[in-house]
Amino acid sequence: MTELYPKEMALHKKLRRLAIEAGEKPLTVGEGLNRLAGGKNAYGIVLLLLSLLGALPIPTFGIKPLVGLVVVLLGLQITVGKQTMWLPRWFTSIKMRSDWSMKVTHLGERFLPKMEHFIKPRVNWMKYHIGTFFLGIAVICLGLVFILSLIPGAKILAGIILLALSLGQIKSDGVFTLLAVLATLLLVALHAEIIYLLVVWLG
Repeated sequence: MTELYPKEMALHKKLRRLAIEAGEKPLTVGEGLNRLAGGKNAYGIVLLLLSLLGALPIPTFGIKPLVGLVVVLLGLQITVGKQTMWLPRWFTSIKMRSDWSMKVTHLGERFLPKMEHFIKPRVNWMKYHIGTFFLGIAVICLGLVFILSLIPGAKILAGIILLALSLGQIKSDGVFTLLAVLATLLLVALHAEIIYLLVVWLG
């Protein structure tokens, strides 16, 4: 595993190798996450993969609400400061489809290099308890968008925001992560405004 996924390798290149491996032999989601995380307990890696799946601009046959459920579960764990990440077995045992793995890889190769170019360790407010609390709240909000939103394109936008947030967490970039959190607040505010207008219109 270490030879296939060295620590210094860029994330989009790791995704490419994982997609190739998934095409050669059956892999579960849990096995794929272990390869990408290098055996470490990394919330950011899991959120990154979920964000790419959520951002896919294709019909996913109801999988995005399931993605949202896992995102909410992770957000709750981040909020309470849980160090050991827990994922439901029904999620980690899902077989990775080679076609979806490749589509996720293509999306990652499109966005990750551009984002990684601007990310660097700075102002890591996420390491403090209050920081992890607000980070977890933002993750929960994005998960709820995956589950509940009926606004066209909102789930794809939530996926892109979650991608930025997860990258900021992985790279300990507090500035980049803060921008993602602010984007989350704007997305939530947009949904609240639309719900309010619907209530007024229907009432």
